Amino acid sequence: MYKVFIYDKPVVIHKKAQKKGSYEQLSSAADIDKIFDLLKQEFVDGIEISCQDPTREWNVFQQHFKNILAAGGLVLNQKNELLVIYRLGKWDLPKGKLEEGEDIKSCALREVEEECHVFDLKIIKEMPSSYHCYMTRKGKWMLKRTHWFLMESREKSTLIPQKDEGIESVDWFDKNQMKAFEQNTYQSILEVLGHLESV
Repeated sequence: MYKVFIYDKPVVIHKKAQKKGSYEQLSSAADIDKIFDLLKQEFVDGIEISCQDPTREWNVFQQHFKNILAAGGLVLNQKNELLVIYRLGKWDLPKGKLEEGEDIKSCALREVEEECHVFDLKIIKEMPSSYHCYMTRKGKWMLKRTHWFLMESREKSTLIPQKDEGIESVDWFDKNQMKAFEQNTYQSILEVLGHLESV
């Protein structure tokens, strides 16, 4: 099964149809314009592509985009609070693009350090990746795969947002504060957070 978010809505590619209420049903990922048009409709919550070979359809889907890699962190402190950022009017998690010659773990650590000014980071385990599509300012569609890592930090340094990346604030959120986070974030991030429950 493959899942990617476009316009903050999921496109799910798998063998067996779930037939969720307001999901549009398709049998192929080839007609990308149709996928875009459907997702723009307010009454459509997502798209489900049911097919015999999900991997083949996923490869077909990816061919419509420039693929890029990124990495980020689900960072917990000693109080079991989660490191969060506020950017572009939404709560988010620290992450960023892979640089040339960089390995994916180093990318995740660097992005957390740069975006939040948090150090003494230790990677605990790799979490499931997320996928989302977005359009650049030049009108080119990108498919970003973000590798996520569960991390811990024992440092108590002052949090400093990376302003030149549009980050307005950085904070540690406890479980109660996460309720506000979840009400104003992206669907792909909610899915990433869901994996924390199994840790």
